[in-house]
Amino acid sequence: MLKAVIFDLDGTLLDTIPDIAGALNRALAACGLPTHPVKECEAFVGGGIREAVCRAVPDRSDTGAVDRVLAHYLADYPLHCTEQTAPYPGVETMLASLVERGYLLGVLSNKTEGSTVKIIRTLFPDIPFQCVFGRADGRPLKPDPAAIAPVLESLGLRPREIAYVGDSGTDMRFALAAGLLPVAAPWGYRSKEELITAGAAVLPNNPDSLPALLEGQII
Repeated sequence: MLKAVIFDLDGTLLDTIPDIAGALNRALAACGLPTHPVKECEAFVGGGIREAVCRAVPDRSDTGAVDRVLAHYLADYPLHCTEQTAPYPGVETMLASLVERGYLLGVLSNKTEGSTVKIIRTLFPDIPFQCVFGRADGRPLKPDPAAIAPVLESLGLRPREIAYVGDSGTDMRFALAAGLLPVAAPWGYRSKEELITAGAAVLPNNPDSLPALLEGQII
């Protein structure tokens, strides 16, 4: 029986791309590199910020260029991470419905933990998330199944009691590897086809339909 629903952040609960793109483009410009349209930046996220920077810098850029852009981004983004970021339509209602149904809620993101916590506290001040985890030194990132460890410890649950909701193939592969129920968020940055191919077991059409679909789900 499912007891908790854990969410990815970018592209799942929130459209964070405007603020990510802004910080990334400012970092690229500061290093004398070309910038990108906001929409194009959607393809960069999902594997952690270093991977996003690697995708954003010109092909064949050396490691030094990636490091410089990354340093600028990490200094800039936390200051601006809630300026244009907003929940997807229906997300706040979905979260409230899950709480009413008795589910524990949490967040597990590859985004830097400080920014993840700041965003959740700012944009969902009334939602009782039991745990919020992001990228931290010494902690593995998705899709490594070991990334679920702090969530299990915090909630005192077994993997089969948890659904993981995400918008990317990486999220679905992570959920399967970790023994969680993989739930797709097709309203995010990746296609429905990618989510299905990667193993999504539950595919809501929109956030409003997710709570009902989780009722009775057994891994």
